Amino acid sequence: MTNTSAPVRYAGWADVPHGYMTKTVLGELDLPRRPGGPVRATVTARDFRDRETSVDLYLVSESVPTAASTAQLAAARARTGTDTRCCSDCGARPDRPCILQEDGAVLCGCCAHIRHLRAAQRQAAEQSADASRSAARLLADERLAVVHVDLTERGTTPAGNLRPPSAARVTALGPQGQPLCDVTVRLVGPRSAGIPDGAVSPQDAAAALAVLADRVLLQWEGGTLSPVAGALSAAGIEPPFPNGHGARRALWGLAYRWRADVDVRTRSVRQAVPPGRADRMLWLLQQIAADATPEPPTP
Repeated sequence: MTNTSAPVRYAGWADVPHGYMTKTVLGELDLPRRPGGPVRATVTARDFRDRETSVDLYLVSESVPTAASTAQLAAARARTGTDTRCCSDCGARPDRPCILQEDGAVLCGCCAHIRHLRAAQRQAAEQSADASRSAARLLADERLAVVHVDLTERGTTPAGNLRPPSAARVTALGPQGQPLCDVTVRLVGPRSAGIPDGAVSPQDAAAALAVLADRVLLQWEGGTLSPVAGALSAAGIEPPFPNGHGARRALWGLAYRWRADVDVRTRSVRQAVPPGRADRMLWLLQQIAADATPEPPTP
């Protein structure tokens, strides 16, 4: 019975399971084949102009040999000059041709991927060392304040819209772990639902937050203090949080580069998981700084 189901659609090559090939790839096999059935799947890809396109995929199990004789195949291989059928690194002889590298090496897909992974790891290691030196400089600054903000969320409205948070707990530690402030600021009107116990008005919180005015603020990411700054401004109070170059730093970037955790599939560095508290942020910063090596000499 003929399979007449519609082709499966895949969002990218990483989603395509084993057993599917394009018409071109089938023709490039060591013993070339051609489609023996209809298009069974498509994958979204990029063409040579970097435009999105759809590529047809066929089942290898439905493919059939081409008409080329073994003598023709041998002659075609002799004309190429470079043997792309044997990996110069591991010695594998895959069905698909190996990849000719810029240095003349002929690598199978696995060895080429390993080479790219190693290159990505070397680059990540350089960034990790730079992140450690940056962390050490931050930790040595007596003006440093490690700031964490916990928002009290209130869910959604019956219409599905996200309600604004009712409060924000701001905790800050100095470079030696000394407490700088710990205050919960009310972000909504005093009669609003969902305000936690102990939350104070922006006016009452301003004095506790003033300790951050002359500090270098280390947050997990930019915008952490935005809800608090908005509540203070709405109450007619100038937010005491410093601005300008170097006044605010983001820990996520340092952690991301320091961890240097290269994803084996994408060869990109994975994002770091947020620590979740000011004391954990400081401990993470200390770990990053502990790996610092001397600054490279200025050329």
